[in-house]
Amino acid sequence: EEKGLKEPPSFKAPNITINPKEKQLLHSLYAFPDTVNEAAGDMSPARIANYVYELAKEFNQFYHDHSVLNEPDKDTTLFRLSLSALTAHVIKAGMSLLGIRVPDRM
Repeated sequence: EEKGLKEPPSFKAPNITINPKEKQLLHSLYAFPDTVNEAAGDMSPARIANYVYELAKEFNQFYHDHSVLNEPDKDTTLFRLSLSALTAHVIKAGMSLLGIRVPDRM
């Protein structure tokens, strides 16, 4: 209210069909917190390293098979851009936990 907002802005979920590779990538991203907890409990940073490696491979295959910027459907493009940004964030977080710096761009 202090900022002049009376109710939160509405959010409309995109009307897209998520393909199997996108779904698998989402499942992998969702597994990140559990992987970190397991690695901490086992004192095994290799779990994080393996997770990040597999996630990078999975994203690479997704990117190879599906257009992100040249997708004709705008909602699908926005979804894939968000999925790409989230994947980059998780990879960077995983590498940071391992004490490895990653470039901002490649």
